[in-house]
Amino acid sequence: MKLKLAETFVSIQGEGHLTGKPMFFIRFAGCNVRSCNLHPSNLDLCDTDWSMNALLDHEDHIEQLAVQARDLMGHQGWVSITGGEPTDQMDAMYFLVNELRRRGLQVNIQTSGTRLIQCPWDWLTVSPKCSVAGLEQRFGNELKLVYWGQDAGELRSWQRQTKFWNYYLMPLHRDGHPNTQETVNAVLNSVGWELTTQAHKVWGVS
Repeated sequence: MKLKLAETFVSIQGEGHLTGKPMFFIRFAGCNVRSCNLHPSNLDLCDTDWSMNALLDHEDHIEQLAVQARDLMGHQGWVSITGGEPTDQMDAMYFLVNELRRRGLQVNIQTSGTRLIQCPWDWLTVSPKCSVAGLEQRFGNELKLVYWGQDAGELRSWQRQTKFWNYYLMPLHRDGHPNTQETVNAVLNSVGWELTTQAHKVWGVS
């Protein structure tokens, strides 16, 4: 079993319902969501470096990563598995999640939702990079949608066709300038949506 990693780091969650929580972030390398409106082949607005920087080529090495997370975060500490797209490495993700939870850690999985996740989680964040028609993971704790001008009907379709505890709109950053006011207006005019921002950028942390 192999796990391709982009990076690991400890920081504060800056988006969604878990904003403010200290987390150990495990960023998987690679992303196959070519339909993403933010993908470099479209608008070139993706701000995440998901290139591979390390390869864990044995189960023992993945277990060591789980031990590192426990040592850094403590019992019941939070770990965020993100990407790229973690479900591109489904077997490695399942193995890692089980190792983390076996050590008493709480796991937040962040996915684009193009594949159904069948391993356990403590908090599931779906941040779609496709239309609602292309979404496979249609339930979870929060749906976090980047706002680039979707109309009210499109936003209602996300709510009608999915089941999440929380629905968030997040401003789109273009050349360092978020469309915050437009996103606020969309939230105020769309029942059931809340605003989330990339607060870590305001705080000046990674």
